[in-house]
Amino acid sequence: MPSSPTTAYVVMSGDTPIAVATVLGAAQSDALTRQTQWDSADRWDYRWDEYQQGKVWRLMQRRKGPEGKGRRYSWSAYSVHAVESLSGGAR
Repeated sequence: MPSSPTTAYVVMSGDTPIAVATVLGAAQSDALTRQTQWDSADRWDYRWDEYQQGKVWRLMQRRKGPEGKGRRYSWSAYSVHAVESLSGGAR
């Protein structure tokens, strides 16, 4: 989704907003950095799933290792939501 002057990308941990960016890539990078702080990135594969087209992206993870059982991606706690920001301030 191309960003517009009124679109903000909110990084969520579960149901809690924790960061905001004006560019989708920056918000996704922030979420991935937060996710990899608790466990080494060399132990996990990550990818982004566009959960709701143009609105919500979920960070998916799976443990690296032998192919086979248990190698499916699962949702991490992090997602990015596109929201229309208010402009012009309060009146």
